[in-house]
Parts: sequence; structure tokens; C-alpha cells
Amino acid sequence: MGNTAQEQALPYVPDCYVLPSSSDRRPSADDRTADIPVIDMGGLRLQDASQRANVVRQIGNASRQLGFFQVVNHGISEAVMEAALEAAADFFKLPAGEKAKFMSNDVFKPVRYGSSIKDGEDKVQFWRVFLKHYANPLAHWIHSWPQNPPHYRYVTYTCIYPFHSVTKLGYIQEWL
Repeated sequence: MGNTAQEQALPYVPDCYVLPSSSDRRPSADDRTADIPVIDMGGLRLQDASQRANVVRQIGNASRQLGFFQVVNHGISEAVMEAALEAAADFFKLPAGEKAKFMSNDVFKPVRYGSSIKDGEDKVQFWRVFLKHYANPLAHWIHSWPQNPPHYRYVTYTCIYPFHSVTKLGYIQEWL
């Protein structure tokens, strides 16, 4: 632990983080050119069956065509989202040994900390550090989430729970 480029605070970009020229042809994520579906989840809370069916159809289309989408009107307050981002930032400020408890090259591990798909194994690595954990069903996974910082589990749960409710009710699976 402590050997990632980010943790070493290197004054240069190591070669393993330079993407091959073929990667230059990837689609842009620039919000002026990216075409990411935006789903208004507010329609799921309405009594109008056609509005609800429209949202479910949009979820299905975005999932099949692109594999992801942005949600708006999800019912999570700005304050809760900010608290979740702060809790995540606090995790990354922890000592390297605390974060190392979650470091793994196993991409199927339910809680994983790392800086690339497989640290040290991939020829091209991504300039990022991440913490990934399963969240659905919450009751099955929350016990495996980091206990430090102390507020991490509670704040993250508060942010994720509304989405868990949507999934539990079957809206996302309904389009299958």
C-alpha cells in the first residue's frame, strides 16, 4: 500500500497511465457533446400509470442501449449528497494501512479499494483511486462497508436507500 502514483505524489505522469493513441478515439464525456440519457424519477411517484410506464421504458432503453443513465428528481436532497461525497473524501484521507484493508485485484470482491482495474497487472492504468462496494440489497452488504471514517456507513446508507427502495419495488427490473 502507498505505492500508487497518487499516493507517491509523483511530479510526473508514469508511462503506465498514458493511454495508447487508439484510446484517443473514445467518445467524448464533454457535457456539450455527450449524449447521456437523463431519467426523471419523479414520474415513478405519480399516480399516472402512463407517466410511470414512460419512466420504466426510458430506464429499459437506456440500460439496453448504453448501460447507464443519469437520474434527476430522485428525492435525495443536495445536503445528503454532499454529506455522502464528504464521507467518501474522508475515507480517502485515512492512513494507507486503513485503506489497504480493502485493496484487492479481485474485481468481483464486494468491497474493493484500488487505483486501476488490477493494480500493477494492467499495462495501462487509470489515474484514479476508488472505493467500490455492493449496495443491493443493503441489508446483505452494509456490514462489509468500511467502518472508518465512523460516519461512512450511515451517510452512504442515507444516500443509497432511496435507490434501494426503487429497486426493491421493481421499477428498474420491470423493463426486463
